[in-house]
Amino acid sequence: MAGLVCLARQGAEKFADAIAIEGPQGSLSFSQLDSRVGELTTRLIRQGVEQGSHLAAVGPTSLELVLLQLACIRLGAVFAPLSPRFPDSQLMQLLNQIDARFLWHHQGVSLGGLTSLSLEEGLPPNDGNPLSRSQPVSLILTSGSSGHPKAAMHSLGNHLASAAGSLAQIPLAPGDRWLASLPMFHIGGLALMFRCLDAGATLVLPRHKELLHNLRETRVSHLSLVATQLGWLLDAKDSAALMAPLKLVLLGGGPIPQALLTRLSHHPIRALTSYGMTEMASQITTGPANDQGLSGTLLPGRELRIHQGIIEVRGETRFLGYYQEGSLNQPFDDQGWFHTKDRGEWHGESLKVLGRADNMFISGGENVQPEEIEAALKQHPQIDDAVVLPVPDDTFGLLPVAVIRGNAQLPDQEEMDRFLAPKLARFKRPRRYLTWPKEYVQQGLKVSRQGLSAALGERLKLD
Repeated sequence: MAGLVCLARQGAEKFADAIAIEGPQGSLSFSQLDSRVGELTTRLIRQGVEQGSHLAAVGPTSLELVLLQLACIRLGAVFAPLSPRFPDSQLMQLLNQIDARFLWHHQGVSLGGLTSLSLEEGLPPNDGNPLSRSQPVSLILTSGSSGHPKAAMHSLGNHLASAAGSLAQIPLAPGDRWLASLPMFHIGGLALMFRCLDAGATLVLPRHKELLHNLRETRVSHLSLVATQLGWLLDAKDSAALMAPLKLVLLGGGPIPQALLTRLSHHPIRALTSYGMTEMASQITTGPANDQGLSGTLLPGRELRIHQGIIEVRGETRFLGYYQEGSLNQPFDDQGWFHTKDRGEWHGESLKVLGRADNMFISGGENVQPEEIEAALKQHPQIDDAVVLPVPDDTFGLLPVAVIRGNAQLPDQEEMDRFLAPKLARFKRPRRYLTWPKEYVQQGLKVSRQGLSAALGERLKLD
């Protein structure tokens, strides 16, 4: 598309002295960011990076990752951020999977024969190649529910459409400040960068690993959270001071417990929830936060239909396909629909996600969807989180057992049966309730059903 420029150059032209990035290394205006991206583009060219190159970057969210993504866009290269939590052996497998020719490592480590790139400053800026919306610019790993993560390839147009659609529901402007609380190796973190730069808002880079430490050191107006993080924020002794600057929180990860929403309602903060995925460049629907599992209305640039109970998506934000050692697998039907494996239904114009089709199990001949039960449990005022697991039973095959946690005295079986009676059929009500195991250590933002089950061990079995 003629006249298409990268977000750093666009920001320099539209917002000039407004602050684009703030972090441990100080602040950069949009004009300064444009200059830094130009310098890095020159540096990468001198180290052999060219159009079509795949550049992997290992490290937490940082200014370096932002600059690398923007420089790759200018060059026509493909940026692949990888989690530093992966062991070296797995990182080397992933580098082969994505055909990485170049590597930047936050610790300067060399992996798989790739020398970590130098990002020194002080070179003349380079404007790069003419840009196209169709050019591939990123490879983001999926969560790997199938046992091995897949690398989803996105075009520049995918990311720009994602940002534009999000801004239709969440207006941003210079002066707004969004904390990059989601890592850039997750689609939500990368999408946030595009969203802020497109609108002239400030992307606030984390100074610490812990969310609350970051909020204590800098004021932000916008924040992305999952329910667990919201609980941490509300439980903090200085919660009122931490939340005072906030205008909006975007909540993900499924239904939000009623107990958390009630506590959040005491603060003058707009709370939204969303449904999104890597394959659609982040957000698909967005709407007011609720405990009913409603994920809001469809954002511009996306299409969604429910076919035989399964959510299918396509549109301007739909990814190019899964990249694997030189091949691009495009798992779309003849009309371009991507089958998500998420079950869903419409409630008016709002989407309700019922859960993963592959989480469903059969109990006494009846289909049981764990996420439906979890959404009902989270409506109880004393429950902050709940996970339902299938447990073997000689009579029914499998029965649902709930693992719950909360701040107050948790309800007993009899009370929960009364609470759930008007919400769930008898066969869906948990046959046992277990408190959250102290042994379980959550890795990342999502609770692992397998990890939780392993931590419970013999306690999970029915009497």
